[in-house]
Amino acid sequence: MRHGLKLAKLSRPTAHRVLMLRNLVSSLLEHEQVTTTLPKAKAAQKLADQVISWGKQGGKENWERANGFLLNGSKTLKPLFEVFAKRYATRPGGYTRVQRAGFRVGDRAPLAVLELVDNANDLRFENAAHTVGREMALRAKEAGGPGPEGWKQFRARVEANGPERIGESIAEAPELGKVTRQNVVKALRYRSAPVPVSEESVASSAELSGASPSDADAPAVDSSSSSSTPAVTTHPALLFLDRAYHHYLSTLATFSLSTASKPDPLRPIRQLSARLRETETSIERKGSPRPVVTVPRVGRVPRAGESTAGWAATEGDSERNEILARGGPISRAKGTFGREARKERSKTTRQGTETPAVPGDLADALA
Repeated sequence: MRHGLKLAKLSRPTAHRVLMLRNLVSSLLEHEQVTTTLPKAKAAQKLADQVISWGKQGGKENWERANGFLLNGSKTLKPLFEVFAKRYATRPGGYTRVQRAGFRVGDRAPLAVLELVDNANDLRFENAAHTVGREMALRAKEAGGPGPEGWKQFRARVEANGPERIGESIAEAPELGKVTRQNVVKALRYRSAPVPVSEESVASSAELSGASPSDADAPAVDSSSSSSTPAVTTHPALLFLDRAYHHYLSTLATFSLSTASKPDPLRPIRQLSARLRETETSIERKGSPRPVVTVPRVGRVPRAGESTAGWAATEGDSERNEILARGGPISRAKGTFGREARKERSKTTRQGTETPAVPGDLADALA
């Protein structure tokens, strides 16, 4: 029986759907990250894992199969069978990851980032480094904490057994939370290939760890690069500590620059007084704001544009009777250009231009 073989239709015909997923997988292998809707990302994830498994297996048959599936074989076939096959040689599966990325503007469709794991811009790698740096900064901020020197002690301890065991050392660090340690292990478990970095970051990393760049443990130079300037590479775990240190300093700077907000009990009174003064001075202007109500309203309140002609006037409240006679808030905002004002002007005009009375005999003659 066909259990567990559900296929997402994606509201498209078969030919359209297959070509769309091939295009997504081709773009993913070219850029290592694509942003699309969540259902499309989940559907393309299965095909991407299958194509990467062809690259790991190698051989002419898998090469021809991948060449027939990918739409940009000239750009992706060589990385698929060389770079990605080497990167995921020890990983048993799960070569892609789907990360939710909010909602699309317009139709609110759920968006997601489909990416290859262990790529240069790995989201889990960066998020785990950010969390480690923030938790260490919070410990430094606490009263009686280790202070800024706590990071150097932490890094020297986790680097004591070599770069290959940094993930295991962080997993046993008491300074970090349980979930943070688990995420660090997931981010560094299968990352062993050297990562290209800039020379400035290598120098700062050496200064932070207390070693000189010329030591034996310094990052190696990749001589296989085709460019004239050799690329500097480092271990992914050391790069992880560098990124965590960057977030550590950024969080400490945020703490030092931010000031605690103090509640001002007189602020609402000052704001209300300013609005009342502005209302009193501009009550006769066109478009003046509605007076601020300082007490709860009682009874029926006119809505915007609502006619109040049939409402019963309140005895003893001349101000409310005048407001009800003038109309709703839109009529009051129009001022001299409102309907009531136009009626008054037209009545005054008719009274001023009234024709004189005609004598009786002349009226009979005209009749």
